[in-house]
Amino acid sequence: MSAVWCADDTFLDQLIFLNESNLIVDKPDDEQAPAMKQALLGGSPAAQVLSSDSVDIPLLSIVSIQTDRNDDEIEIHYKKDDDVKDKTLRLASSEKRDEVYAALKAAFGERFSETVDAYSVPQAAYPSLMSLTIFGLLTWFGGWFAGALRAAEDYEISGSNQGTKALIATVLEFLGPTGVYIIGGIICALCAMALYSRVTQPQVMMVLQEAPYKKASKFKLVLKYLGLFAIWAFVLKIVF
Repeated sequence: MSAVWCADDTFLDQLIFLNESNLIVDKPDDEQAPAMKQALLGGSPAAQVLSSDSVDIPLLSIVSIQTDRNDDEIEIHYKKDDDVKDKTLRLASSEKRDEVYAALKAAFGERFSETVDAYSVPQAAYPSLMSLTIFGLLTWFGGWFAGALRAAEDYEISGSNQGTKALIATVLEFLGPTGVYIIGGIICALCAMALYSRVTQPQVMMVLQEAPYKKASKFKLVLKYLGLFAIWAFVLKIVF
């Protein structure tokens, strides 16, 4: 068994090679990829075809494979030197994603069991909602602080990490409130777009792994939202 996906099959020029024992990911030039694919399918050793920068993942080291039905990426989690690392396979379409996922599923056979975890809207929305909250607060505080720095004729930086503090103060003073609000507004807009995507299309995770899959605790999710509401209440109390 061996298969290669590259060029129009993948995103960002990835080359994905799967055989009986290894999953290898490389990033060749566009013009090189077709010849490399033919060489690999023809039986040439991967070490002679692929670059030294390729990521070679033994199948026996893989602990889990995850993908979202609403996305075109596959996350590979594998052990290396007592650590668990991850590699993202970026495919050009959901059809190619399904093709690679099916090949990986077949490679592991009965060793890995598959679990489908359909996220609820609150579960899917929380990470983006928290990101929006954090960047919103940073934008608001950064704009206020930038205005205070520009209004001050002189200021003194004390305490520890004075170099870092001085750098932050210099950047904020240079940007001013308007610059901070523009940059922060763009980041918050991106977070809002991600939030809209998660609310309208919550993740449907397909997971392949040997160990039993544990779904997220609803109790912990409630605690997370209570913490988020507490942050909003604290901010609203300060503002109003």
